[in-house]
This record gives sequence, C-alpha cells and structure tokens, in this order.
Amino acid sequence: MRLFLKPNDTFFFRDGRPFTRGEQSEGYSIETPFPSTVMGALRTAYIAFCGDIAQFTGSQMKSVIGTKQSLDGASIHIKGVFLGRSNGSSYYSTPRDLVSEKKSQDLKLYPLSIESKNDTFSFSSGLPTLLTWNNSQVQVEHTEGHVSYDSLRKYLLGETEDLTAEKSGFIIDEAKVGITRDYKTSTASEGMLYRINMKRFTDSELGFIVDVDGIDQLPKNALIKLGGEGKGFSYREFQEPKLLSDRDWSILRNRVSDSKKFKLYLATHAIFDNGWYPNQLHQDLQLITAAVGNYVSVGGWEVAQGRPKNTFRAVPAGSVYYFKLTDGADVDKILNCLHYKNISDQRAQEGFGLAYVGAVS
Repeated sequence: MRLFLKPNDTFFFRDGRPFTRGEQSEGYSIETPFPSTVMGALRTAYIAFCGDIAQFTGSQMKSVIGTKQSLDGASIHIKGVFLGRSNGSSYYSTPRDLVSEKKSQDLKLYPLSIESKNDTFSFSSGLPTLLTWNNSQVQVEHTEGHVSYDSLRKYLLGETEDLTAEKSGFIIDEAKVGITRDYKTSTASEGMLYRINMKRFTDSELGFIVDVDGIDQLPKNALIKLGGEGKGFSYREFQEPKLLSDRDWSILRNRVSDSKKFKLYLATHAIFDNGWYPNQLHQDLQLITAAVGNYVSVGGWEVAQGRPKNTFRAVPAGSVYYFKLTDGADVDKILNCLHYKNISDQRAQEGFGLAYVGAVS
C-alpha cells in the first residue's frame, strides 16, 4: 500500500553528519527522510494503535514489526520514500545518466551515450565502457533535482526524447535558533547555543509518499510523529497504479531481450558491502558501465543498545548501472529478481536500494 504523509508544520530529518550537544552548533536536515526513519515512525504508530508497549517488549508484535533488537521475521517492509503530492503523483531522483544544458533555464534532459574503449579513447575505470556526452558545442551537467512519475516511466522504457526535469523549490529552509536549558536551574547552559535548518514545503499539496507492505492493521487515516522534535504528520492511504503496466512490462522485456542490455536505476539510497559496486547480483550479468553519485552517509539510533547505529556510505538515489546479459541468460528470471526489489546488502527491509529495470536506448 501507499501512504501520503503531510506535515502539520516544519520538519527536520538529520543527515549523517554529527550533531553532538556542546560540540557542534549547527544541525543540518535532508529534504526527504531516510526510509529507516519512516520505518521507526510506523512501528511506533503500530504500537500505539494496535496494542501497547508491553505487548511490543513481550514480542507479541514480532510477526508484524519485529522486536526491539531486530526486524527479522517481521512482515513490515518499506519499499521506498519519495516526494509527492496529495493527488498521488510522486517524484524521483533524476537518473544520473541524464544531463541538462549547463547554466540554462531549460528543463529538458538528454541521455549520455555508451562509449567503448578504442585506440583514441581510453579510461581507467576498470569497466569496458563509459557514459559520455558527444556534443562538444553544448556544455552539460547532472541535474540534482527530480523527475515526475510519468517521466521516470518513459525513461525506463527507453523513451528519452522528451524527458524534462521538475522545477526546483519543493522545499525551503527555515532556520531555528535555540539554547539548551539547565533543568535544575532553568537557566541557559554554557556553550549550548545551536541552530538547525528546519524544512517547509512551498506548496500545501506536497508531502511524502511511503511505499510499504505488511502493516495493513494501521488505521487508514491518522496522525504520527516523524523526524526531529517529533513533528506531527497526518497520513492517509491511497492506491496508485504500478509504475509500469503489464503492457509496459512486455515492451521493456522485449527491448532487453533484443539488446541483451539493461540499466538498473536506484530509486532510493543503497548500502552495498563492496562500496559502490552491487556484487550480489545474478551471475549471468556483466556490469559494463555506471553513473554513480557521491556517497550519502546513513546512520541512525540503535534503540536496543542506546547508542548511534553504524554509519554507512550509501550509493545515492538516482545512480544507474548498465548490465550486459551473458549467453543463455534467462531474461524473465533476471528482470523479476531485480525490478521493484530492494537490492541493498544492508537494511533492505527498511527501504534501501529500491531498484527499477530500464531499457537501454
């Protein structure tokens, strides 16, 4: 099911940088919460709406939301968290193999081309091909924004002629300055002045769309707390059609079968054991090139241990990997194992590493 979360006020989601009381004076917020943050909020909501803390600590809710120590065996599974609108339309990170004209107000996106090694063109990436821009008359850059639901669908089908990025400015900063108080004296603590950048949507129709399974017992409409300072969000359930219809899937499957190539687009950050490289994929695949962004630090709080979670360097959403099928590869099996699956080596159940298969045009 999909949930639309609408903030009742400003919101704040910590990034991976440290923000220790008395040591750092400024805290930074990311625009879209990590799916693990939403996982914690939904588990808390389930405890409040469907039982109590005693039932949770007594492992009576283990089959749905797991235990304090682990999610093993729990049915709850977040696929991903995205920007969206109340009408159900969602936005995704711009694929990194698409570029726009540098310093231009034009939102049109252009695909990069696959270039093989030859006598006049060489590189040291260790991969057999590289993604390049072949028009020397036009300077381009990657757009760090978003594409719409419809644009991503066309992109995955290999239709890259009329793709456009969305205008930026979904979210604005709203600075907040505070001071820590001494609870014994009710006076300001020395050296505890801080500043955090709260976030606010520029449009009342904007919010977050959560793709989640296995927690159907929640009310269809309710209020939950999410992110820093326990900010209130209202949510409601809605139905959204699949990104690719059955007809689209047939077209995609045939294009992959004919070209013996496909791309894998990451809709959410992925944590791989081997850095940027997804080494746990099917053996009948050869990675031929990739467009990967700078890493994102992903941490969190370990409730059971009362300490911060291990921090991982995650491959950012929007990264794209190109694969070639080996002779005799089962196209249907491979695509079904990868498309709309969380392929992250770590914390996949929390929504990291949601992948979509796309055709190579």
